[in-house]
Amino acid sequence: MGWPEEQVAPLMKAFKDATGISVSAERLPITELFRTLEVRLQARNELPDVYLVDGPLTASYAARGHLLALDEMLAGDKDRFLPTTIEQGSYDGKLFAMPLGTSSQLLFYNKKLFAEAGIDVPSSDPEARMTWEELLPIAQQLTKPEISQFGFAFENANPYQLLPVPLSKGAEVIGPDGLTASGYVDGEGMVEAMSWYQDLYQTHKVGPVGTFQTGVTQEMFGSGKLAMIIGGTWNLVGFEKFEDLDFGVAPHPFFEGGRAVTPTGSWHIGINPRTVHMAQSQEFVRWLSTREAMDLWFDLRQYPPSLEEIWEQRADTTFVDPAWAIVRHELANTATPRPPTPAYREYEDFLRTAMQDIQTGANVQESLTRAAQNIDREMRKYR
Repeated sequence: MGWPEEQVAPLMKAFKDATGISVSAERLPITELFRTLEVRLQARNELPDVYLVDGPLTASYAARGHLLALDEMLAGDKDRFLPTTIEQGSYDGKLFAMPLGTSSQLLFYNKKLFAEAGIDVPSSDPEARMTWEELLPIAQQLTKPEISQFGFAFENANPYQLLPVPLSKGAEVIGPDGLTASGYVDGEGMVEAMSWYQDLYQTHKVGPVGTFQTGVTQEMFGSGKLAMIIGGTWNLVGFEKFEDLDFGVAPHPFFEGGRAVTPTGSWHIGINPRTVHMAQSQEFVRWLSTREAMDLWFDLRQYPPSLEEIWEQRADTTFVDPAWAIVRHELANTATPRPPTPAYREYEDFLRTAMQDIQTGANVQESLTRAAQNIDREMRKYR
């Protein structure tokens, strides 16, 4: 798993207290998790017994026999979860990864910088959400290169965060077979959307070039060097460490004439079908699906819950913050999972590289065409 110690230890202790079963939890930096899992799973042995699954990788793992089907084990429980989380944990009509939580993105803005510039803050009403066309001139007013202050940035540069840009314009980002990139990753809609993205950084210069990692943009926003940022709900807690920061939240923008699209999908948990501790592994996953475990997980991590009942039963306590009202709306109306394909790992790797290159000024068409060709080459093994 890729969670920090302070989130792992309480979860493992609660499971042992409830069942008497001890778990040896192996923690890895999130940047190393996927590479390590790939190597370990390809060895096709009994370890790990249970492992963290990023939602869109479910298809890749299941297609190669690395996940145990969970339908029988969780029979009757699937309707307890948000539909998009079950979608991300399924492949070929079967559930292979149990949802632990989901995700959504918000527009965070610095109230002080808006007030100093005399700009009205964006509405928190999803029905009155800001368009990208409206955001740009505001970002330009809030950009002050003489003091290294920027108007807007995405939290990072990867497909999870950026695919809503072409999707809002109506572009298709993968073929209907889930195994074709050419004509989609480098199609007209994607090129147009990624050209807009590049212009933010290269032409309008409202965003800091080379900011690919979450930690960098979070620090800039927290220190008042970035006026607006598209980021995840984890920032609702993460930004609290900046004592002088007064921030507000608004719904994710969309293109005028297009549709509102927000990214979603997050962590699931799966069982290695080759485990020699099958009974204990199944008990662990069943326990994690309980209301008690999910409550604890949410309190530790602050990802939007995957269980409908947590949203309902904590509506008047936990979810009174306007931010959670926005998230609930997005999960019900605009949330769009990443493309369902057994080759998502390869799709993400090549497209992430292209998106980062585009931000720094590379030719948009050439970068996307190169990514599409590389993805198609890797997809052959799944046909």
